[in-house]
Amino acid sequence: MKGLRVVHLVHDYPPEFTGGTERYLSDLVALQKEAGLQVSIICGSELRDDAVAAVDATWRGVEVRRVFRRHDELFGVEFLPRRTMGEVTREVRARAPDLVHLHHWLNLGDEVLAALAPLPAVASFHDAYAGCPRVFFLRPDGFFCGGALPVPVERCVECLEPDDGLPRLRERVVARRERFEREIGRLAAALAPSEYHADLLVRAGVVPREKVRALPLGIARAPQRAVHKSNPGKLRLVTFGHLSRLKGLDLVLEAMRPLAARGGIELHCYGSPLGKETAPLRAAAAGLPVTWHGDYDLDALALAAAELDLALFPSRAHETYSLVLEEAIALGLPVIVSDRGAPPRRIGAVGRDDSSGSFGRAVAVEDSSALRATLAELMDHPERLDAMRRALPAAPHLLADHERALREIYAEAIASGPGARA
Repeated sequence: MKGLRVVHLVHDYPPEFTGGTERYLSDLVALQKEAGLQVSIICGSELRDDAVAAVDATWRGVEVRRVFRRHDELFGVEFLPRRTMGEVTREVRARAPDLVHLHHWLNLGDEVLAALAPLPAVASFHDAYAGCPRVFFLRPDGFFCGGALPVPVERCVECLEPDDGLPRLRERVVARRERFEREIGRLAAALAPSEYHADLLVRAGVVPREKVRALPLGIARAPQRAVHKSNPGKLRLVTFGHLSRLKGLDLVLEAMRPLAARGGIELHCYGSPLGKETAPLRAAAAGLPVTWHGDYDLDALALAAAELDLALFPSRAHETYSLVLEEAIALGLPVIVSDRGAPPRRIGAVGRDDSSGSFGRAVAVEDSSALRATLAELMDHPERLDAMRRALPAAPHLLADHERALREIYAEAIASGPGARA
């Protein structure tokens, strides 16, 4: 596969923004370059520019072409930014790749694969955007459509109507579904980061079962696990990554407040609260034993992990994989997660009546009282937390294994012919 030309298409990329998908892709292309592939990135942006369509850059030695939407190219049920899609098409064809690897349609356009036919293409489904204009199957009222699949057109219309305001909404929702059916029909493979997300995409009717493949992501490397240093009478909690209500930080603070009166509990936050949530989250933490450590890298967190007891990720989101969970495993930290998405399956907490043999606990999503009860139990029974620590996997999933598997998938996609047809 040396010399294979691959173009990655993604909605955003460092240094403008670094979320889970962008961090994964940045680490992946470094490994692909080491393996001898010729890789380049064409990404979108949250910035708008009516005059400049795209700019060149590099990130970690990889060519990046950042494409800007015009101010009138708005998100919506019909997301077809003509200038942006035209620019992406020209840039891809100028590179004459052997294969296109799509990571998202956001910021690029919902017909970008149709414009690139018949180039062989694979796509990684990092969320549910292809089946949900709100991306996560999560309605503003908190109802999780992922628990009631497939989603009827009428339910989509009801969900979108308060924010849409344009005519023929039902017709446009149906057209969107047909558009993504054609896009996915052009894929040689649809990759999901977990068995859970693969199953959800199939049950939602987004991807045919015969086309989807579960391929765990993994972390770029695992730091040396430090030997845990116990502190009897103290429960030292940690959460890291994107700190927000979506990720459940407010629930952690609510659960902690009555326990803090007992003493013996503290929380360490690594990362920065997202934008407008900074003030309310810090206000919610007022008077609690919370330490805000700011931005972090895994090596820095590894240095602190020996004196931490438990990682908390009670996310409201439909987590399709959870890199922070993988990092907690690498650090030797037992975990508490919500019972939504892939994380409870990763810790083996689905379908169990207890936590025996598991390195984590799953609590009811959006239920701070359930989280509080679990924390209180572990404060009163530290031996149960010790058992969770002993049950941790020996090692996390590694991205190097993911990259090797991707090369095989790329080879199959190219060998299958000049691109799948809708």
